[in-house]
Amino acid sequence: MRFVVVGAGSIGLLIGSYLAQNQADVTFWVRREEQARQLRSRLIRQDDTDSEHNFHVQAVVNPEELPTDALWIIAVKYDALHNVLQTISTLPKQPDLLFIQNGIGHLSLIDQYTLGHVSFATVEHGAQRVDEHTVRHNGIGPIIIATNEKIAPTIEWLQAIESENFPIQTQDDAEKLLLRKVLINCAINPLTAILQVRNGQLLDNSPIHLLFRQLCEELLSNFPEVEDVLVYDDIARVCRKTSFNQSSMLVDRLKGNTMEIETIITAVLRKVKQKGGHAPILHMLENMLLGINGRGHNE
Repeated sequence: MRFVVVGAGSIGLLIGSYLAQNQADVTFWVRREEQARQLRSRLIRQDDTDSEHNFHVQAVVNPEELPTDALWIIAVKYDALHNVLQTISTLPKQPDLLFIQNGIGHLSLIDQYTLGHVSFATVEHGAQRVDEHTVRHNGIGPIIIATNEKIAPTIEWLQAIESENFPIQTQDDAEKLLLRKVLINCAINPLTAILQVRNGQLLDNSPIHLLFRQLCEELLSNFPEVEDVLVYDDIARVCRKTSFNQSSMLVDRLKGNTMEIETIITAVLRKVKQKGGHAPILHMLENMLLGINGRGHNE
């Protein structure tokens, strides 16, 4: 089985390590030759017992060197997605793509390009990039893939991987799948980024937990259509499984990077408005995060 992992952040490295562990042919597409060189030397995955596992992968910076008969897993953040899709759309042969982005903003962006077959998944693992070719697996969660006929053989192959540490689940409705994940992101990411706490503090700190619970109730009340796939206990379970993890939004804030607000929070607030609903807590958090983003490195 052949895969291209587009982007070598924490989740891209984590997924690539498990694919390589299962003897897949894995190639990373990265921006810098130095990272490509380090990945070609070895891909390292650390687990919570501090043991290390080494894997052989390929890595290139030139997209024309990538195999188009592989499944391309798009693991870059939303702000890098436009350039990636623009490049992919110009390739002589279009590969099949599997998007694993946070949020839902990428749905409208994808429609702007002529691409190969597109599938969607969500990732609930906790992972931290240690360096250019090392990832730490901080919390186990499922990868949930929206099923379709084209990707079914790949899903079957993925489910044969170590299910205890790399569980693969399926969902028939891609839109509901993505909405479920973005609501989890909306519940966890803004509070952890603003308060600068790890995910587990949303449950363990009583005043924060009260605010977290109120935010979850606000989100779920606006989207009753997901009640069969998402309840409060599901969101709390994600927090518990990644209790020592920093959310991607908090990591971005601490590094002085632009946080993914538009594709997660703003996109959900837009949907709430379209439905005639109200989400005052989330709207307040959006404004706070926009203010923090505006300060950038000066905060």
